[in-house]
Amino acid sequence: MKNHFSFSLVHSPFILSLVLFAGCQSVLLTALVLVKGTDEPPKYSILLKGEKRVAVVARSMIPAYELQGAPREVARQVAQSLDDNTRNKKLHIVEQSKVESWLDNCNHVFESFTEVGQDKTINADIVIGIDIAGFQIRDPQSAYLVQGKCSVNVKAIDCKTGQVLASETLNITDPPNIPLQGGVGLEAAFRPQFIGVVAQRIAALFHHYDKKKINRFDADNLDMTRIE
Repeated sequence: MKNHFSFSLVHSPFILSLVLFAGCQSVLLTALVLVKGTDEPPKYSILLKGEKRVAVVARSMIPAYELQGAPREVARQVAQSLDDNTRNKKLHIVEQSKVESWLDNCNHVFESFTEVGQDKTINADIVIGIDIAGFQIRDPQSAYLVQGKCSVNVKAIDCKTGQVLASETLNITDPPNIPLQGGVGLEAAFRPQFIGVVAQRIAALFHHYDKKKINRFDADNLDMTRIE
């Protein structure tokens, strides 16, 4: 009897109507979620269609010790995430080695992101420009507490026209509510993990992503504990 009922529920529109009428919408909603999954569309779809050559450029807006090589690391990971996750076979992400070589040659001083994208060695259609306006990974009051905080301004710019195709400001804190504590080596272990979180959040503006996986920090992997 149980198997017969399951077959009827799936194949009979009449029974499905009765289920809805009886107030069992939540059961069907769960089924729909299972079918749809957690595949969230990006806020900006400009990279999802058409043949495009895209460069990712990040720069610092603040002179800070903790920043160090963060712009370069963030740009590398954003570019890799776009290359791995954007469902557009005609999309080409400019190699970060070319972008970094250009930036090194000008000592990282340039007027606009389009200047980078328009260079003949880069030749991008769109440049994803990332301004890092704030970055810290440790509590100023304690060397044994870390909580990543980063403010970034992200723009997608048409290199031919200079038109801003997308613009977003992200204020990222991770862990979001409470800091982590640990011993020697805490900062070195935490830093690359947090940069990965920042890069994920930026890249997800432009490609589909798993809402349940993005921006998840696993303290256990770093042998840290959360402050209660």
